[in-house]
Amino acid sequence: MVTALVSAPALAQSSAESKGTKIEEIIVTAQKRVQTIQDTPLSVSAVSGDEILEKGQGSLDSVLRDVPGVEIQGLAQGAQIYIRGVGSSIDPTFADPSIATMVDGAYNGRTESVQSGSYDIARVEVLRGPQGTLYGRNASGGIVNVITRDPSLVDGFGGYWNVQFGNYDHVRFEAALNVPVTDTVALRVAGFRENRDGYVDDGSYDSDNWGLRGKLLIEPTDWLRVVLKADVYRAHGKGANTVPVPGSAGNLFFPPPFFVSNFDPSITDGPPFVGGSPIMRFPNGWEQTTPGDAWSNNPEHVPGYINREAETFSAQVDAELGPATLTLLPSYSRSKNQLVSSFLFGSVLPFAGPVYNIDNSNYSDQTTGAKYKSIEARLTSNGKGPLQYVLGFYYLKTDPGGYTLETPGTTTTGGAYTLSNQFNPGSTIAGFGQVTYSLTDKLRVTGGLRVSQDKISQGYGIALDGTSAGSYTYSQKQSSRQYKAGIEYDLAPDSLLYAHYSTGFKQGGISPTFPPVSFKPETLKAIELGTKNSFLDDRVQLNAALFHYDYKNYQFSVFQELPIADREETATFSVIKNAGPTKIKGAEASLEVAPWSGARLTGSVTYLDAKYGEAILPNNPFVNQGEFNLKDKQIQNSPKWAGNVGFEQDFGVGGGVLTIGAHSHLTTGYYVTPEQYLPGAYQKGFTRTDANIRYEFHGMSIGLVVRNIEDKAQTTYVFPAYRRFITMPRTVILSLGYKY
Repeated sequence: MVTALVSAPALAQSSAESKGTKIEEIIVTAQKRVQTIQDTPLSVSAVSGDEILEKGQGSLDSVLRDVPGVEIQGLAQGAQIYIRGVGSSIDPTFADPSIATMVDGAYNGRTESVQSGSYDIARVEVLRGPQGTLYGRNASGGIVNVITRDPSLVDGFGGYWNVQFGNYDHVRFEAALNVPVTDTVALRVAGFRENRDGYVDDGSYDSDNWGLRGKLLIEPTDWLRVVLKADVYRAHGKGANTVPVPGSAGNLFFPPPFFVSNFDPSITDGPPFVGGSPIMRFPNGWEQTTPGDAWSNNPEHVPGYINREAETFSAQVDAELGPATLTLLPSYSRSKNQLVSSFLFGSVLPFAGPVYNIDNSNYSDQTTGAKYKSIEARLTSNGKGPLQYVLGFYYLKTDPGGYTLETPGTTTTGGAYTLSNQFNPGSTIAGFGQVTYSLTDKLRVTGGLRVSQDKISQGYGIALDGTSAGSYTYSQKQSSRQYKAGIEYDLAPDSLLYAHYSTGFKQGGISPTFPPVSFKPETLKAIELGTKNSFLDDRVQLNAALFHYDYKNYQFSVFQELPIADREETATFSVIKNAGPTKIKGAEASLEVAPWSGARLTGSVTYLDAKYGEAILPNNPFVNQGEFNLKDKQIQNSPKWAGNVGFEQDFGVGGGVLTIGAHSHLTTGYYVTPEQYLPGAYQKGFTRTDANIRYEFHGMSIGLVVRNIEDKAQTTYVFPAYRRFITMPRTVILSLGYKY
């Protein structure tokens, strides 16, 4: 029977059964082979699909927010993931993320995937630390593996449905059906539909999305297993919008033409300041509909809208070849993201004077897309001999789908320009291998190598006042080698000590400016020492790790005023830059205890000392703070201390199981952008607590989840002009479900 990387069992027992007095064994495929999480010599966390459903976590970013060492940064294009201080706040259109997201083994480079619906999930695995050997480019900080449920030949006809109702008119329906067609063929169909009003009073941060997935399992012999998948996702609505940062009153005064008007009637021509004095357009700052309410906006920032499309067609073929299993993973995916927005200025048009329209007619339409074609082929050793290995080949073709991103803007002298970005096809080709050899029954060593070549190409052009001012084509080929060397030792049957050295790589490129400004690729070298332990007949699990990162050419984005083409005009662009040698070091520990039958206590703590290397931020024209040196300052989204505490208890009630639980995330303060001088850039320390109660009886279930009990907003990203993205308020979700 094929054993390589098939869907592992659920990570926890159904809530219809008491948890008992032992901690359940967790199965993961972090190293592209089936292992228990306690036997995997990596810092890895896993969340089961049952837990995701029971806690009402309808998107991947909500699942990840409570994982140790992880911070989620909300952006217009989706959510960016940070692990141990490694991440990227750069628009993924121009720079790859630093945390790779894999869905059923296929790479997804778009941050929109982090906010897409999570449904019919087997588990989500989070690997902390660089994973360049097995996963390649863009895995500098780690990996998020999403594994959806496969069809089953042994479970018979069955499935589940779940419906949720909540505040903000939240309605979500999710269902799945498993159908054994024959003795060798099974089908699984799953889908969801979600609607929710926006939790900002302008209607933004709403939800209107759906997804449908079909998977077909074919096992014609005991040595061959094939899973075919088709997945469709759609999202519409107003999307995210910025809301005011407190303290804008009297401070919205920037260089022309923004936020000033000249009302001197004697001036008949010329830009502002010609012969007169500017008058602040918003002397009282952004005036919210409900002053002091974090989720209340000002009327000038009406929301735009989003339209997102994604399809994936993939297969997994596992062929048992005796000493090894051959796995083939071909995949094709297409995504389209239309974003109509103006987060910084809203409806305030340059040179609009005292009267301007309050609508989104002037908002830019940023429509981009991508097509990914990939195939991975690998051999994974079978059996329990001293030599265990994974050897593979990987190819990825990226096609932007012919989209040209056109960004309108205004020069500092009042002229209009349009910057055009044409994204051309790129590719990645790689060979990789990782070998583990048992020197003794207790001592093992590991070595890994990946050799890759990446190609990208982009075209840039600019028009000033409707006339072309030049064009430019940029191409780049980058080769990289990524390594891993490790050692692990069994201190006792249930105690593992490990250490490894590993590297990561993230491609460079050019900024969306004209002429283009290039930035260098990132490299990361990491050392980690860890231990995993089970005690008291599997009633206590204690895992811990120490890590040290050497980071070269950390990429970050800032606003900067630059000349346009060979003209005297200048404009403000988002420019991607590199920091000098950067160090990150820290420690983490997690504890899970089963103190008595049906009870679980969980806790984790992460310490981070994450400081930028030499990096001079240019003067931001919206703030005029002058040059700003980031050296030795805290890296964004890197709280010094962060932790999680949780408790759950099962009770046998009336022939069913009643579960009550609570979980809290605690963190010290951190910055949400490299531009630390911006108002609101520092997010103070906070707690965010969720609670749940659930009763299951003969397959039926009813549950209540309260998220963000504190009802406090956290800033996930901040812009100049006192604007920010924020997290959602307190939400209450009632769910009804049935498993059959």
